[in-house]
Amino acid sequence: MPQPPLVTINVNPVSGLDARAAEERRRYAAKFLKPVILRSNTKVYIYPEVHAILSRMAEKFRDNGASIGSYVSEILLDHFANNREVMEALYNENCKSLF
Repeated sequence: MPQPPLVTINVNPVSGLDARAAEERRRYAAKFLKPVILRSNTKVYIYPEVHAILSRMAEKFRDNGASIGSYVSEILLDHFANNREVMEALYNENCKSLF
């Protein structure tokens, strides 16, 4: 009687690269998708496709207290922190004297 074919299953352990990617995702969520109390009802108009992406991300973290507004605010605060010098230079270079 013929022998059944031998089946080999390879199990690959989580690589350092996978662990780093998971840690990067965790840090991103902790930084940007966290609960924040917003005290303003200011409207900002954005592209519909941008709103759709923000909405889908915030929805996945709604249980953590994230909202579209808190997500956008954290993204912008990070942008300001990382681009402050350039933003200030552009602002100052485009300011005209009052007289």
